[in-house]
Amino acid sequence: LDTEEDAKYIEDESDENSEVDRTSSDDYDEKDDKLQQVEPGEIQDVVISENSTVLFDPNQALNDSSTEVETRDVDRKMNGAETDADDVGEPEEEQVVFDQNKEPNADLTEVEESTAAEEAEEEEEVSKDELDSGEVTKDILDSEPFEEIDIQALDISQDDETDITVSVSTWNLAELAPSYEEASFIRRFRNTVLSSSRSNRKNRKADKGSDIVLMSGQECENVKPRRAEGHRSRELRRLMIKHLGKAYVPLAIHSFGGIQFGLFCKRSILGDVEAVRIADVACGIGNVFHNKGGIAAFLKMKARKSDNKSANSKGTRAKSVRMLFVTAHLAAHVKNVEARNMDFWRIVSELEAQAPPAILQPNANSNEEGDTGGSYLLESMDRIFFCGDLNYRVDLPREIAEFSVSEMESSSNAEKIRKGLLRHDQLLRSIAEGAAFPGFAEGKISFPPTFKFDKGTMDYDTSHKQRVPAWTDRVLYKPNGVRVLEYQSVPEATHSDHRPVFATFRVSLLGKLLPPPKRRARKKSSEAKNKDS
Repeated sequence: LDTEEDAKYIEDESDENSEVDRTSSDDYDEKDDKLQQVEPGEIQDVVISENSTVLFDPNQALNDSSTEVETRDVDRKMNGAETDADDVGEPEEEQVVFDQNKEPNADLTEVEESTAAEEAEEEEEVSKDELDSGEVTKDILDSEPFEEIDIQALDISQDDETDITVSVSTWNLAELAPSYEEASFIRRFRNTVLSSSRSNRKNRKADKGSDIVLMSGQECENVKPRRAEGHRSRELRRLMIKHLGKAYVPLAIHSFGGIQFGLFCKRSILGDVEAVRIADVACGIGNVFHNKGGIAAFLKMKARKSDNKSANSKGTRAKSVRMLFVTAHLAAHVKNVEARNMDFWRIVSELEAQAPPAILQPNANSNEEGDTGGSYLLESMDRIFFCGDLNYRVDLPREIAEFSVSEMESSSNAEKIRKGLLRHDQLLRSIAEGAAFPGFAEGKISFPPTFKFDKGTMDYDTSHKQRVPAWTDRVLYKPNGVRVLEYQSVPEATHSDHRPVFATFRVSLLGKLLPPPKRRARKKSSEAKNKDS
């Protein structure tokens, strides 16, 4: 099944034989899918449906460190035994049976075939002699680079003892639930440690682990109308909670079509969270269908005061830090660069309209309709992280791209070859041209393309479509007060045709500098006016 066509509907699969979900995805018992929280203080007890949300309520903050995050789904799979998150066996493997007798819409199938044919015509054929001679690689290395963003010239704050760590991951699941082992890379976020200076922080217990973790997925379910989310989404959420463990609390959990969003924070900094809000945007057919789109969380945290006197002497700082976390699944296919750029602007524009006033103040300089196209949102938020299957491709024929990737594994010029391929990366070109993601930056890409693989193998697409290897799965950020610590993919997770990608950042929690207050001119008294006259 090809899960990438925007307009393709996959008929209802039979879940009767599934060992993970023992009822149909449409008629499952909603009581089995509640996130439960023990007193004192409660995380909102909500039934997860297709557009449901679980939000942390800062007014009901969890002050008791013994409070545990549990799910009924976890307990059922662990045979009713209370098990610690660090000692969990592999869950039962699910068996997903598709009804192959049901044919998809014939018209949509024709569109798929015609699109594949057009993409095949766009690719140029490269002879075997050219590949063997190395001329192709030389052409890539000698190709003219486009304008690159100088990250060092951007405003990156100096490291401070009050900084926190933020980890962001994205994973296109290709409509298949991952195994416990493949999702085990999530556990690495529990071991993140900053510099040694953090361990000497005054009045704060030193501990390890990312302070905030965003786990996101795309194509968690097949594209079809449904009253409730399927078992794959619930399984992914279960793996998030189990791998992160009891030290983490879910701030917001949301599903939107095939997109999953889970924002977690460490229990030790829960008191710093002031507000959390969720929003979603559809970018599918007619901007209505949920096969493409995005989910975002607005997070407001208490700003911290630095021990560095020079940082505090620069002026008055805001009392809060406003963060924006976004995951998205943008338009597919090589030629749809403009559509992807438009999806980005639609997402940020709609998020700006949905932003709560407590986090984003209304813009007094907007047009008559109050629409700034999303630019006001991008300029106003203090920290922004944007990840997902952004679907930007490499503008090269399949033969050249695949040969260059194979050369990177064995050649001493691997770094130069990688840079040569990235010169043809559509996302980097769009950023450089200002067509999308203005002012965003990205960590150094040192991993091979994450798309498209044959499922269960390390081989790039061998089907008749012959997709060009590309870095479709990305993590971007606004570099103000943010520094990259790690940016990698997980090549061992082979169940999907994508590879998961994650990044860890060092993030400043210093409030932004506020402009000095305007001095009002004193009005002269009537006696002073008479003297002047």
